[in-house]
Amino acid sequence: MATVQIKRKHQLDKDQVREEIQNLADKLSKELSANYQWKGDRLEFKRSGANGYIDMREGEVDVEIKLNMLLTPLKSTIEKTVNDYLDERLG
Repeated sequence: MATVQIKRKHQLDKDQVREEIQNLADKLSKELSANYQWKGDRLEFKRSGANGYIDMREGEVDVEIKLNMLLTPLKSTIEKTVNDYLDERLG
């Protein structure tokens, strides 16, 4: 099992961060056919072969995505997509 772990600092307010995380979740849902739900300040997502979360904190976002063996070859692509998105949106 492969795990993508990303931490990103930001200067946005809570509403802005939540909106950007929601946009990222929509993107991951579309690209990975994942289902997700908010639990407080944590967005949890799941699909066949992958699951994870995005935590919102004051000044920081934490992302963790666990991939099964079948999806492990996509790890670098998923990691790059998430990093690029966070760099662009949370800058």
